[in-house]
Amino acid sequence: MGKLFLVVTFLSLMSWGAVIPSSEAEPAFINPNPGRVVGLIDLRPSDVFKGEDTFRMENAVELGYRFHPQLQLTYKQEIWGTLSQPMSKSPISNVYSRDGYFDLLSEKVVTSEDGTVFLTYEGRIYLPTFAARRDAGMLTAIRNYATIGKKMNSWITVTASETPIVHLFSQDAYLGKANPVFENRFQLKASINLTDKLSLGLPVIWQATKMRASLGASKSDIWDNLIWVNPELFYTIDSHYVLGAGYYDISSLVKSDLSDIQIGDGLRDGVVQFIFKAIL
Repeated sequence: MGKLFLVVTFLSLMSWGAVIPSSEAEPAFINPNPGRVVGLIDLRPSDVFKGEDTFRMENAVELGYRFHPQLQLTYKQEIWGTLSQPMSKSPISNVYSRDGYFDLLSEKVVTSEDGTVFLTYEGRIYLPTFAARRDAGMLTAIRNYATIGKKMNSWITVTASETPIVHLFSQDAYLGKANPVFENRFQLKASINLTDKLSLGLPVIWQATKMRASLGASKSDIWDNLIWVNPELFYTIDSHYVLGAGYYDISSLVKSDLSDIQIGDGLRDGVVQFIFKAIL
């Protein structure tokens, strides 16, 4: 829990002096100008603490086109790398591609008359760019995000997202573990604008995954549940650069069968990140 304390302390220091709330939304990869190329570089040096600390980079690049102020299509590729020990010859080793996907984002497709309630749609088609999933037989995954939001006041927005996911694999199991067939994600999130440049996102995510039936494989034909958190703090330098810090747990706040709560154990294993975003 010591690392978690350091993250909370860091977030608090960044928030110091935040007095006047802002009407600006949480920084995101959104370019309001239609008819132009959009792009993003997202760098995330990360400290993974589960047992002994390990260090890695969780980076991503994104490129696409904005057709309309509320519609854009991009391709995003995650690129990770293990950070070696300080005395090694190369500071970053084992660079590899993680998930890659096409992303269609349609913002606020429906809004209330006063603009405080809105509905957003996002669709993703994943490619088998991550070797571990590709070896397991992954062909694709299709996600459909439906998000309804409510702007409570000038500085707090609350959203709820429902995301059904279809997983397509060429085999039912790999290395003794069943592959997923369907997944449902539900997220509740509070977005808080602390100043005109500083914002805090507080999401809680529940993943429920139906595993394929495979005789003798672990987790065969079960529902596997995971509840986790991912608080992130962002400071917007200008329209092109954003700094931030975040945390996400890699265990779960509940048992996989929902039989018990394990908040302490779930938060103990997690990832602390420092974030730099460059937006085209």
